[in-house]
Amino acid sequence: MFNRLTFDPADTIVKAKTGDKDALARLWSLLNAGLVRYLSSLGCRSPEDLASESWISLARVLPKFQGDLSSLQGLLFQIARARLYDQLRKEYRSPRPALMVIDENTIAEQNHSGPEAILDESSSRTKEWLAQIPRSQAEVVALRVIVGLSHLEISQIIGKSEGASRILFFRGLENLEKLISGEKRPKSTKKFFTSA
Repeated sequence: MFNRLTFDPADTIVKAKTGDKDALARLWSLLNAGLVRYLSSLGCRSPEDLASESWISLARVLPKFQGDLSSLQGLLFQIARARLYDQLRKEYRSPRPALMVIDENTIAEQNHSGPEAILDESSSRTKEWLAQIPRSQAEVVALRVIVGLSHLEISQIIGKSEGASRILFFRGLENLEKLISGEKRPKSTKKFFTSA
């Protein structure tokens, strides 16, 4: 573990670009937990493995990287996102029967409810709620709430404008609130255009 008080991001990135293992380890310890939480919140079956693959890909392009720590984190998340979507496309094209092992811990986790489940990014209930809203909204909510990125950083990762990121985030929150409160989506009775 490194001392975060004396951590110099620019110096660490320069050293990591030259292959310094200690600098890479510092970057990993700073960014990997958020990356794993992000992948997990999107329903990745093996987020640690996918995060490791993303770090390997980042290491290949790191010598040519130009930017700060925020840009590096954005690049890492872009790589992980692309790998996740490649994995999902591959699974969609060749579905395999899933084997499920059920134990007491799994059953206890599924029966857990309440405010603690809402705040716990690793709970199955939170993942279930995120899976019920559109994927683009779930991804932005996960990046903002679970990982703690800004809308600017999220927009760079998902390849949309900052305004679009905000809209997806707030729509995602609205949909999650409806799911959590058990309400069904209200039918709109307002007419914005009337015929003359």
